[in-house]
Amino acid sequence: MPERKKILFVNYSLHSGGIEKSLVTVLSLFDDKNYEVDLQLFANEGLFFSRVPEKVHVLPPLFPREYRLNIRKAFPTLVFSGHPLLAFCRLLVSLAGLRGTMGERLSRMWEIERRFVRPAGERYDAVVAFMEGQPLYYAVEKVNAGVKIGFIHGDYTAMGLCRNFDLPYVAKLDALCTVSESCKTALEKTFPGYSEKFHVIYNIISSNFLRSMAEREKGFDDGYAGIRVLSIARLSHQKGLDLAMPAVVALNRKGTRLRWYVIGVGPEEESLKQQAAQLGAEDCVVFLGERGNPYPFVRECDIYMQPSRFEGKAIAVDEAMVLCRPILLTDFSTASDQITSGENGLIVPMTTEGVEQGLESLAKDGELREKYARALSGCDFTNEDEINKLYALIENGKQ
Repeated sequence: MPERKKILFVNYSLHSGGIEKSLVTVLSLFDDKNYEVDLQLFANEGLFFSRVPEKVHVLPPLFPREYRLNIRKAFPTLVFSGHPLLAFCRLLVSLAGLRGTMGERLSRMWEIERRFVRPAGERYDAVVAFMEGQPLYYAVEKVNAGVKIGFIHGDYTAMGLCRNFDLPYVAKLDALCTVSESCKTALEKTFPGYSEKFHVIYNIISSNFLRSMAEREKGFDDGYAGIRVLSIARLSHQKGLDLAMPAVVALNRKGTRLRWYVIGVGPEEESLKQQAAQLGAEDCVVFLGERGNPYPFVRECDIYMQPSRFEGKAIAVDEAMVLCRPILLTDFSTASDQITSGENGLIVPMTTEGVEQGLESLAKDGELREKYARALSGCDFTNEDEINKLYALIENGKQ
């Protein structure tokens, strides 16, 4: 029997999010007969950390748990636990992340962290950086591997990443994967000299698994009798939750009874809750926090809404489609890669008014919701064979 190839996956953490969920799915399906898989995280934590399969060897984190604390707690804790240099690193990183675009912040932070983070301890046949930013930079600079593969899960242009900083890293990769044709087009426009390196690997979906998870338990338990709208999203500016909240409030004041439930956590949680209080939205907006199994809520909702400012290919939308829920999306650049507006959902302008009009149409028209649900029920979204594309890149990356 030939010796198994050694593969290293790199990600920041396994907190709840589409990228993290997708990574755990890939690791669960990965061929352990031909590949020995290590997982390197910057922080060994998150909702999905417990879902890493036993066949995957999880390496010690690149940073201790204390590094992830708020800077006011992290600095003294790191100093007194014997990590003074990391305390200094954490302070500088905190200052570097205060302002600028996402790309500017990530590049400044990496310029600091790269001086403190340890390199990979052995050589690998291939390394797969499963997200942009630090994991990709680490894979290129700090891992000795025969094949280097990166992932960017969103529209590069819309994400505000830094082309000039990323260009030398893209040049050193053997392949850069993304999750939709629109995202690939964005990469080709940004890095025209490297288009042969860009590949589309769709988020892997198992319809049978999702349906079984959706039936395992009950979702909503508040006895609400109106229209239930659900969003699963990191509570961040990208997800556009602040755009949708006034629309939900306005519809209820006009007499259209609906309640919006949001599953997720993130940096904008407090500001979104403050917005809800200022709008008087406590009765019609419900924050459910993290949920290990969100699928019963998806199965029971009347409308699934993703009001994002930008996306790659939102895995939560794919999952809602598997469970045949009517979809409402804002017109972010990749929205039409996921649904066909008017056939299996609605794509509306990325404004509060656009969301309000779309929600009103769906909330008031049960036949329209049923039409979209029927259209989705006739599709099979299972695509586990997408993982074969990744195997091909691992095997042929240097050809």
